[in-house]
Amino acid sequence: MVDVSISLVSHNQRRDLERLLPSLLAAAGRVDSEVLLVDNRSEDGTQAFIQRDYPEVGLALNPNRAGYGENHNINLRRAGGRYFVVMNSDMTVEPGVFAGLKRFMDGHPDAGIVSPRVLNEDGTIQGLNKRYPTVLDLSLRRFAPRQLGRWVQPRLDRYEMRDVGYGRVCEVPFLSGAFMFCRTDLLKALGGFDPRYFLYFEDVDLCRRVQKTHRTVYYPHVSVTHYWQRSAHSDWSYSLHFFRSALRYFSRWGVRLW
Repeated sequence: MVDVSISLVSHNQRRDLERLLPSLLAAAGRVDSEVLLVDNRSEDGTQAFIQRDYPEVGLALNPNRAGYGENHNINLRRAGGRYFVVMNSDMTVEPGVFAGLKRFMDGHPDAGIVSPRVLNEDGTIQGLNKRYPTVLDLSLRRFAPRQLGRWVQPRLDRYEMRDVGYGRVCEVPFLSGAFMFCRTDLLKALGGFDPRYFLYFEDVDLCRRVQKTHRTVYYPHVSVTHYWQRSAHSDWSYSLHFFRSALRYFSRWGVRLW
């Protein structure tokens, strides 16, 4: 058994992996770790790139198009670490991120998931700590005209917990699946992500299930950089996944209008 299993998924994300892996492997080298990658029907040479340049990465091929959570579940089933890291491929990480989060979890057995500070490419905070979503919050984020910004922004800031701030350790209802440092045994007991969410809302659903027995926590003393693109706002197929997942989430956890 290793200490940390790091889970990655690629669907035509070779360029993201080329940027990520140098920083990730340097950080992973500071803990007893393994790096696991599911290549989900990539057509950009991801498989050959990993086999040639990073043979230490545990590569698995999923020939069936699957969602974000379902692909990470493949890695969860083969993970040997006490901790399981769910993360996007479109990132870079600071050297101490895995060691710092491991120390925190070792010292806080009541924490089930912890997430680091997530930065934009320009170094500003990416507001990924959230309260449970409401229909109003999601509607404002997607549809509110820019002209209404000064009236809408306070509500969105509250949704992203900017009133609490991003400078101290705190409990967060909704941690982003972009980066989650989790207890492997807890995730396996819960069955991992619900595969019925193809994309979006699988992370808040997981947080709510974890919160039945453990805390979900933000830890700002280590960081990652996320090269984020708002896909659900620019591509109709992503928007369709978003609305389907939102319906599934509210059906399971109840509709909150505001």
